[in-house]
Amino acid sequence: MLTVIMPAYRAAGTIGGSIRSTLRAMPRDARLVVGVDGPDAATEAAARAVADPRVVVRVHERNQGSVACTRRLLLETDGEFVAKMDADDYCLPWRFRLELAAVRHADIVCGTGIRFGAGIPRPSYFGSLTSREIGALLPFTNPLFHPSMLARRQSLLDANAYAVDSPAEDYVLWHDALLNGARLAKLATPVIAYRLSEGQISGASDYHQRVEADPEVRRVYEAWARANNRMWLLEDGGTPSHPRVTAEHAEEILSQVRPVTRPYARRQIALHASPAGSAC
Repeated sequence: MLTVIMPAYRAAGTIGGSIRSTLRAMPRDARLVVGVDGPDAATEAAARAVADPRVVVRVHERNQGSVACTRRLLLETDGEFVAKMDADDYCLPWRFRLELAAVRHADIVCGTGIRFGAGIPRPSYFGSLTSREIGALLPFTNPLFHPSMLARRQSLLDANAYAVDSPAEDYVLWHDALLNGARLAKLATPVIAYRLSEGQISGASDYHQRVEADPEVRRVYEAWARANNRMWLLEDGGTPSHPRVTAEHAEEILSQVRPVTRPYARRQIALHASPAGSAC
């Protein structure tokens, strides 16, 4: 059985559309559990206005933040598979059909997202990624759209998902899951429309500095470097998403990805890495 979890706060204007698009894509035996990270009467009312027996609305009396709300929804629901959905995005009709087929061969699956809300809608990377490729690219970028995730519940529990607050909880989750031996996959097909907005955490001017300084991000980045015998990621002042690399190290990373993925991998290395030994 599939459970879709949707943390929500101050989303009264968007949550109705998000819920309805998710319901159109969901299997008939799935359910959508909305966690209103209250107090937020307007969002609660908008969620309850969607009349469908597959929707469960749970109101948390105290606002704990998106990560804690997601953790609570994960622990308070059941079902072998868990999907995440944001309260301001749209689910595309074929999402769960494709992801449930893909999760037969993986533990955590994400899809491509179409960004909208700031100019012309544009997709994220239009290509699939294997678990090995995701692991190779994580020191340079986060190649997965978190609200497009569908996962085996046990894989999330094994990775202690959302147990500790972080400005990049998905980046932490991908690392911890891989370190536990989980198989990750990204689908080339768009599965969500991802809203860009002024209030987004990732749009703040200091977001990348906060991510690089976050203890959880540093923990998984260092653990991943050690587990893969890539200590050079920790040398010469390298930081998460901004490592220092030599030409040889770049070629080592590129050797881990398929030929079709190499142009994308080269762009990420060029965008996010600095030559080893150069000034910051």
